[in-house]
Amino acid sequence: MCSNLASSKGQSLLEVIVVVAVGVVVVSSLVFATIASLRNAQFAQNQNKATKLAQEGIEGVRSARNRSGVIKGLFTADVTWEDARFWQPTSIVGTCASPCYFRLVNSYELNWLSAGSSDSKLPVNAEVLDTQFKRAVILADDGNLANSKKVTVVVTWTDFAGDHESRLSTILRNLNQ
Repeated sequence: MCSNLASSKGQSLLEVIVVVAVGVVVVSSLVFATIASLRNAQFAQNQNKATKLAQEGIEGVRSARNRSGVIKGLFTADVTWEDARFWQPTSIVGTCASPCYFRLVNSYELNWLSAGSSDSKLPVNAEVLDTQFKRAVILADDGNLANSKKVTVVVTWTDFAGDHESRLSTILRNLNQ
């Protein structure tokens, strides 16, 4: 009877160790799944905000065009959206290397930031939004077509998973044609 009692105590200890180990695995899995879920939710929130900021940028450029705003730095002198030189088929490629980055100052003005580079990073003087997001406008010629320009707004941010971007494009036409 003594030997049976010792065997029973040994099995109870082994069972407790197995139950604790299974519990640790289950709790660890739940914690990992919760952290992954929170990270995905944060990424989705940042992606949504970046897309909204890019849409606001597109609308800002469209508003500048509609108000005949100023484009600073593209040519030797500032030009407006009504300037025929701007709407030439190769005016941007002929002036700065593609892509040509601009900052949207307000709904009236675009300021030239820099010519493009081989990497996809925005210029250091890009517009900073909410301390986490950076935005720049890229103006490009629309192929060989006169009286239209391709406008791309890029919003970048960095989080736990690295660098990300949201990029929206549209074609703007010359309203005076």
